Amino acid sequence: MPGEPKRLDHPKIVLLIAFVFIIITLAVLGAVLYHLTFSHHGPAILVPFQKKMEEKKRSAILEDVKRQEEYEKHRHFHNVVEYPTLPGKELTVCFICHSDYPHSKNKKVRALLNMHTQFFVCETCHIQEKKGYEIVYKWYNPLEKEPKGPFFGTSYDPETGNLVPVKDQFSRIAPYFKSGDTLLSAIQHQESDLAQDYMRVRDQLTPVQRENVKKKFHVSTKPKGHECKVCHSKKGLLDFRKLGFAENRIVDLEQLNIAGMITKYEKFYIPNLFK
Repeated sequence: MPGEPKRLDHPKIVLLIAFVFIIITLAVLGAVLYHLTFSHHGPAILVPFQKKMEEKKRSAILEDVKRQEEYEKHRHFHNVVEYPTLPGKELTVCFICHSDYPHSKNKKVRALLNMHTQFFVCETCHIQEKKGYEIVYKWYNPLEKEPKGPFFGTSYDPETGNLVPVKDQFSRIAPYFKSGDTLLSAIQHQESDLAQDYMRVRDQLTPVQRENVKKKFHVSTKPKGHECKVCHSKKGLLDFRKLGFAENRIVDLEQLNIAGMITKYEKFYIPNLFK
């Protein structure tokens, strides 16, 4: 009837159809815009602009670093697996100059040495004694104050004979300086004042000046690490039982005659460590 208000109680099905129609219209509009701007099947109007922007963002240095990392991986190992990495501030100062595969001089044993980085930090093998302190070893995780484990490398899977996989991807055996009841970590982090200052000004230093600064990072470390037999022997440097290693794993580690194998033979085959 003329003068009556318009009907407002439309059936819900009408609203649903309208909503679906709007969604379809937006989807078609988005597809058309993509076809015109970026799709390789259309005029791709904005693709040249996109490529120019990507070219500007590319870094020759970053690309070279990635190539070097891939080269280092495949230069030392036949099989490389991906593993999570720590944020920069949690890395030790070693990584300012050294890669994930720091041992490269001795081709005969470099892969064997680099494999050890799965189990302990650099300082464990390269620690320098400090007057007035005893060196003790415990599990260290930069993301946990007191890691509880289970830790990688401490036991075998009885069914497969392989090392038991663990959730903890970051714990390593690390050295601590002990004096009385006080434990001081021997690890230096990249977030330390000295490390941050060095990274900020290193490009302004001459090679000689850099070497002089690096000496400060190596106060608690020695260039040559421990000999194999220091750990791979009974009553060795590391107390495997105290560190939570299983008995059969301890036997394998203590009786592994790595030192003789390396020094006596020009060619040798890696023993069946992981069965």
